[in-house]
Amino acid sequence: MQEKSKTQIRVLFAARVCLWIVALVSTVYWIYYSAQLHSQGIFAPEEYAPLFRPVFYTCLAISIVAVCISFVLHAISKKIKESIKE
Repeated sequence: MQEKSKTQIRVLFAARVCLWIVALVSTVYWIYYSAQLHSQGIFAPEEYAPLFRPVFYTCLAISIVAVCISFVLHAISKKIKESIKE
């Protein structure tokens, strides 16, 4: 039983790391996209906002969902660790 629990904890940890990487990549892409718009000389709000907002909201949603799922997986692994101690 303990081996199975330890394997579950390792899998949950790997999943959490993957989710944090997804959130990081999403944030880096948003920064990169923003820099690309600036390098093209798009500064006027009427030009910038329609291009920027969809990417920003998508990247923000991906990051928030990834972090929330990560916290849920952390809570699950905590419960598994507590059950091992008992």
